[in-house]
Amino acid sequence: MSLRDQFAERGFVGPIAILSAQESQRFLRESRKAQRPLDWEKGHAAGSRRYYEIGTHPAITKVVAPLLGGDVILWGASIVRRTPGAVHAWHSDIESCAPLGKTVSVWLGLENTTRDSSLQLIPRTHLFGKTVQEVRQQKGEDAATATADIVLGWALETDERCELITPDMTDGEAVFFDGRLWHGSHNLLDRTRKALLLQYATPDTPIHIPDLNYLDWPFHKIEQPRPACILVRGEDGSGANRVVPGPVSEARGFGPVLGSRAYSLQLPLSVDDESAWKPHYIFSGGTADLNGLSCHASSLAPGASPHPPHGHADEELLLMLAGEADLSLPDAAAGQQTTRLHAGQFVYYPANFPHTLTATGDQPANYLMFKWQGTRAGAGRQLGYAMHEMAAGEAGEAAGGEAGVETEDCFRTIPVFEGRTSWLRKLHCHASTLTPGGGYDPHIDAYDVALVVLEGEVETLGVRVGPPGVIFYRAGEPHGIHNPGDKPASYLVFEFHGAQGVPGYAPTGPRRTLRSKLTDPQAWKRKGKRILRSLRSAH
Repeated sequence: MSLRDQFAERGFVGPIAILSAQESQRFLRESRKAQRPLDWEKGHAAGSRRYYEIGTHPAITKVVAPLLGGDVILWGASIVRRTPGAVHAWHSDIESCAPLGKTVSVWLGLENTTRDSSLQLIPRTHLFGKTVQEVRQQKGEDAATATADIVLGWALETDERCELITPDMTDGEAVFFDGRLWHGSHNLLDRTRKALLLQYATPDTPIHIPDLNYLDWPFHKIEQPRPACILVRGEDGSGANRVVPGPVSEARGFGPVLGSRAYSLQLPLSVDDESAWKPHYIFSGGTADLNGLSCHASSLAPGASPHPPHGHADEELLLMLAGEADLSLPDAAAGQQTTRLHAGQFVYYPANFPHTLTATGDQPANYLMFKWQGTRAGAGRQLGYAMHEMAAGEAGEAAGGEAGVETEDCFRTIPVFEGRTSWLRKLHCHASTLTPGGGYDPHIDAYDVALVVLEGEVETLGVRVGPPGVIFYRAGEPHGIHNPGDKPASYLVFEFHGAQGVPGYAPTGPRRTLRSKLTDPQAWKRKGKRILRSLRSAH
């Protein structure tokens, strides 16, 4: 039986020798110095030359290409570590579990790979049309208690030929398996096992990043950003995925390299009954201008606090989406003081500013948090703690009313605040309202931008986002926005101007004129007339 026939029938082939033990160790050493992954933790091949080189290794692609029919994209590359005794629950990979998907995953042992630490598989489960997670939920079984014997019993109910396979492997050998196959692992060694996971697909198989807040059935997937895929064999004529060139250099920073993205939140957010607090991940990583930038939403039960009062190096923006909370803040004269934060308000915390919050009322507090660090911005007066209103109208009143820029056929912009911080040469915030059908064409900013949709709906990055959606535009990436609805859409805009700036990028398009002095309302009016002329000529 050929490898292709075996793969089609059983869902896997191997183990197959790929690297020597010495080459495996060399890759492990070099991977520690690799560039940050692009967009998410599986984006190493698009961000690191070393991962890209091993992902296109001839010994791997000569096996993968016939299994997929010739045309191949590489969409995932990551190192999987399992400490002594660690169990990786039985699962089907969310990105590749679609019934009609055409994918191949390559599990390559790198260190301490033996039969007692290798991957476990159940052949033929790739043909079931159901993931382990879906079946487990139907059976009412928890992931931690669904042992290999229990999962095998479920498989045998569908196909009596199913069996539990634990390949006898060593470092440098790989198993090639269908992305729909049921699999798990249990490291029985007293040493940490390390493996490389490479994931491939045909170009016409859509790949999405999973929403990490929904890792159990039913799965949720993020529409933007689409994971960066690299064409390693054949041609891509479908346009189903975001195909990028292979990386040619390494970059500074830590965490995944963030790309532009959009995320829609659904309120109310769920709360963890045991801890009375639950964070909902949105994004976390670095950019060309910031070492770290993250965003998450949290739900806090009445009377609960996420942590004691503390300060840290990150700067933060906290936006109250629903409910209310008491902020515990330091006061040099009166000691600790409490300030009530209602839905529709937000605060800025400088670096090393002690703080915490406690949910009040009879409903959980839902709030959004941005956190960041970068390069020190140098001396100069910096923004201090402050509370602001989210709504465009209230923001306008707080800013003096007449500081807004209004265009009769597109949008109205109200400045909220602007200033230097410890990590930014400028943190800028304004509130905007787009009229129905209004918007602006794609352009590039030389700084990172985050939007929080408050009312209505906007269309950007190929998706629609309603309140309280979060949109991130990476510095140097083109983006535009449009109101597809029949009522105004309002949103908050935060601009993160890093201390160094992003080399090689200059702002383009009408949005660059919004970066004016907020302290001069007349300057905004003059800018507004120029914006209107630019917009009329652009549309």
